Amino acid sequence: MKYVYFICTGNTCRSPMAEGLFCAELEKQGLSSLCSVKSAGLAATVGAPPSDNAVLAAKKYGADISAHRSNALSQYDLSEENYYICMSPSHEAVLRQFVPHANFLTLQVSDPFGGDLERYNACCREIYEKMPQVFRLVFGFDEIHPMTKSDIAGVAAIEKACFVHPWSEQSLSEELDNETARFFVAILDGMAVGYIGANNISREVYVTNVAVLPEHRKKGIAKALLTKLIAQCKSEIAAFLTLEVRESNAPAIALYQSFGFTERGQRKRFYSDPEEDALIYTLDFNLTDKKANP
Repeated sequence: MKYVYFICTGNTCRSPMAEGLFCAELEKQGLSSLCSVKSAGLAATVGAPPSDNAVLAAKKYGADISAHRSNALSQYDLSEENYYICMSPSHEAVLRQFVPHANFLTLQVSDPFGGDLERYNACCREIYEKMPQVFRLVFGFDEIHPMTKSDIAGVAAIEKACFVHPWSEQSLSEELDNETARFFVAILDGMAVGYIGANNISREVYVTNVAVLPEHRKKGIAKALLTKLIAQCKSEIAAFLTLEVRESNAPAIALYQSFGFTERGQRKRFYSDPEEDALIYTLDFNLTDKKANP
């Protein structure tokens, strides 16, 4: 779980809008389960409602912050493992005194406090336009989207970098016209850095590949891609999601187990170069999930 804090002064304008926009984008991308998100102020009065204009401005971008109440940052919110998204350099300077090695990003947005709706709208738009920077800090990518024609060359490059027998651009292109295909790509600076591919055949989903460029690993990209695919499976009322993994691939096995996948079988000499058995891991979607997505 990643812990993300949006920080301003009073926690009634900028940071609540930023928190709301980030949460709305997480929900849109199916990544909400990966983050605990909170906003707080360095000099906040606890329990104050957000500015009316902040509520209206955030609503234009699909974020409802009307139920927010201001929080004061406390010692329990301080950790080197957290991500702090500050609204100004002064906020970051204060926090660095206590957690100097934490993950910081300063959005550099002016305080709209006391201004009219137009000023709040401008501030909220500025925060919204900087959301890719937040995703880049927290996840190591700007966005995840369904694979398109423009992604094919980048995904093929990932295949070549990760596999002895990579899929060709032609094979990947054919998946664009395959009604069962569910392919998602993680994008950083317009470049594909990871992807996941699967096929939904009569509500049974089979993963073909999960791959991240070597230089972008250990940032949680594979976890985000798998989370995205699982959200897609649930929305389609899939019965299960299954895959093969090299029996020596301990990091991948640990990732799948963390999502609830369990080992169901083995395929002898499934892999070549080098030859190795494959373990079959499957995630069943229970009745509760199916009722939640009629």
